[in-house]
Amino acid sequence: MNETKSDQPNKALALLEKMMALHETGANCVDCETCGEQIDCLAELVATGGGDPMELLPAVQRHLECCRDCREEFEALLAILRAEQSGLC
Repeated sequence: MNETKSDQPNKALALLEKMMALHETGANCVDCETCGEQIDCLAELVATGGGDPMELLPAVQRHLECCRDCREEFEALLAILRAEQSGLC
């Protein structure tokens, strides 16, 4: 590796910038417990045509996009609510 001492500050600065970006986006993330506390509200809003989940609860929607267990729970709840609305339940 032919790294000069002048390259080290640039790499350190780039690493610091990435860490700050992660920290800033981390404030918008939720864990499974927090998602579970809000998932019923989001499902009801979506089921009634209340808007785009990303606009309503963006942090919860982002969590659902990356957590299979929470997404399955959300989809099941949404299916139940829609079935109730259509009179199937």
